[in-house]
Amino acid sequence: MSHGAGETYKGYFIKTVARPVNPHSSVSVLFEGSASVSQDPDAAYEDILPESHIGEDQVFGTEFEAHRHAERAARKFIDGLKHETERA
Repeated sequence: MSHGAGETYKGYFIKTVARPVNPHSSVSVLFEGSASVSQDPDAAYEDILPESHIGEDQVFGTEFEAHRHAERAARKFIDGLKHETERA
């Protein structure tokens, strides 16, 4: 498992995690990416619980790809939050 460096986007902090889904494979290890979003920079660096994942988890061949997917999902989620706030 690897943690992303953390990212700021539109006033929110994004933390990504890439986890191996088949760590004991003799062929190749695949990774899934997940993200958390917070307005508190300290909270962005806490471990991420499965029920707090956002976006669509998918399986990737590298940790980098898993982190990138999770980051895009988090940005899309934040854009949706901003859109909801503007409509309210």
